[in-house]
Amino acid sequence: MTPQIPEVKEMLEAGRRYLAGSCSIQELNGYASQLATVVRFFEAHPKIKETADEWATMIYRRWNEWNDVKEPLSAEDFRTWLKDQLLN
Repeated sequence: MTPQIPEVKEMLEAGRRYLAGSCSIQELNGYASQLATVVRFFEAHPKIKETADEWATMIYRRWNEWNDVKEPLSAEDFRTWLKDQLLN
């Protein structure tokens, strides 16, 4: 049985707050990174691990803090992707 991982809920809530304008990309990155770290140390369903990695990657592509992303996401593309994630 896979244990409950509260960081999943926290990341999803942060995603909703980001879309509402009350969470920064930096804060959202923190939640996604925290989940990605947690699932490395606990038995988590492979889909949770995949989702954590995908969110961390997509957030990094949007944030592009160090200008090292070859294909960064526009704000509009990121919002569209995030809305889709939260609806599914």
